[in-house]
Amino acid sequence: MSENATMAAQSPTDPASLIPLRLLIVEDRETDTELIVRELKKHRFNPSWVRVDTEEEFLHQIQAPFDLITADAIMPQFSAKRALALLQERQLDTPCIIVSGSIGEEEAVAMIRAGAVDYLMKDRLGRLGQAIRHVLEQHTLRAEHRKAHHALVTLNAELEGRIAERTARLEELNQQLAQELTERKQIELRLRRHEARLERRVAARTKQLERSHIRLRRLVTELTLTEQRERKVLASELHDYLAQLLVVSKFKVDQLRRTTSNKNADRLLGETESALDQALTYSRTLIARLSPTVLFSHGLIAALKWLTEYFSKQGLGVEVQSHVETITIPEDYSVLVFQSVRELLFNVLKHAGTAAATVEASAPDQGYFRITVVDNGKGFDMRTLRSTTKGYGLFSIQERIEGLGGTFTVNSSPGSGTRIELLVPTPNLIEVRDDSIKAPGTVDTPPDSPTLCRVMIVDDHALMRQELSKLLITIEGVIVIGEAANGHEGVRLARSLCPELILMDVNMPGIDGIEATKQILAQHPQIQIIGITVSPDTEIHARMIAAGAVVSLNKNTLSRELQPTLSRILHRRAASTSS
Repeated sequence: MSENATMAAQSPTDPASLIPLRLLIVEDRETDTELIVRELKKHRFNPSWVRVDTEEEFLHQIQAPFDLITADAIMPQFSAKRALALLQERQLDTPCIIVSGSIGEEEAVAMIRAGAVDYLMKDRLGRLGQAIRHVLEQHTLRAEHRKAHHALVTLNAELEGRIAERTARLEELNQQLAQELTERKQIELRLRRHEARLERRVAARTKQLERSHIRLRRLVTELTLTEQRERKVLASELHDYLAQLLVVSKFKVDQLRRTTSNKNADRLLGETESALDQALTYSRTLIARLSPTVLFSHGLIAALKWLTEYFSKQGLGVEVQSHVETITIPEDYSVLVFQSVRELLFNVLKHAGTAAATVEASAPDQGYFRITVVDNGKGFDMRTLRSTTKGYGLFSIQERIEGLGGTFTVNSSPGSGTRIELLVPTPNLIEVRDDSIKAPGTVDTPPDSPTLCRVMIVDDHALMRQELSKLLITIEGVIVIGEAANGHEGVRLARSLCPELILMDVNMPGIDGIEATKQILAQHPQIQIIGITVSPDTEIHARMIAAGAVVSLNKNTLSRELQPTLSRILHRRAASTSS
């Protein structure tokens, strides 16, 4: 235990203008105590403090009058939770602020319920002075309110006694009774004035709380968006580098297998290829868990339908019913809505006791977009959401949706399942039907290359372009005439080089392979395009085919499938030329 009854050093500020503060610090580190005291001095406090780190010292010190207590959440011999319990046992109303290095949201809520007035992180002590001023003001207001209430009770008792006495002597003291009634009216007038002042104070505090709630809601939304942006960046890095390198490694293994006849080496190469397949599968799963690319490449409706496949692997059957083909809304809206729906489905998986759920998406009018998540599980008592911390996940989703200006409605009862509706305002909502997708173009054989098929490669990964070029060189009847590093460059080179066939990567920054395919075929319908992608998502392959590609292949099987695929194309080309 350390004690400092007076300021150890004088601030250049006039001491008379500093705010005296008697502080009990529950902390096991001297350095953290010094940080708290230094922060208080920066906010014009003149603190005198006592530091304790055991229950025995705490019980000894709380007998003395302190303005405030700060407590670390977790210490070797003591904790803030125990300190709050001791204050309640001894009916002490000294306000306590939790100052901790690490504390979770649920633990923080539990501390507030246990009696803490606020909590701060040790690495974010910037608002400590403001928080203490607010706490002291609230504490003073409550003390004044109790004092006023006690005075009112006492005064009322005195008045009642005097009225009873005057009543007994009514005939003798009529004049005195009139005087007492006048005094009572004056007192009531003062009470009404005091009550009006209290109501104004309460109204002011309520406005402050509302502003704080709005700021907190915005912070929750921004935290969620920041998390999803970081997830997207990490998933993109994994897809663009790790997954591509694994595919290239598979190419190398396949090339090496074709050059060796040693059975032992062939077995080791098979095991290596199996390990690479497992690494690819794991990387794809990790990318999907971090940030599903379908959300950013194909929109919210496609991402909701992707949840069917995702949760089927978790043991939950999800049926998605969409009354619109595509919804165009801001990306931040899409991220928050998608994350909310996924969390609701995880709640069904963990708590509903059922293996099925339904997600319905609709646009009731041009101003709103509605998603409903329904399950026929065991349900729950709605009152538990308000009486316990079990509903914090739903509360977080509600704050997120209401932060967008929407509404969040929960209907549930024990044994009757749960129905949750998200209604989000979308003034720029647009319904799009996929009737304009171009069918695959007719293949015409160019007259200037009767023997060799001119092939161009479009892929944003340099090592992948290099391996594809090596693979194509080994195929008879094929010549590589150019390479492009992105979709925009691929569209430009297709105009100048006029290839007969293009190997088109689907996932690329800027113009992706699907859009590049549409643009190229719109100008050169005779070109044949083969889509290639690391993703196993059947929806992506289907969209590539719908854009006009003759086929869409997976990169991890490309070393085996490309040659027979090109052989079929060259055979059809030769047959068309001869006819």
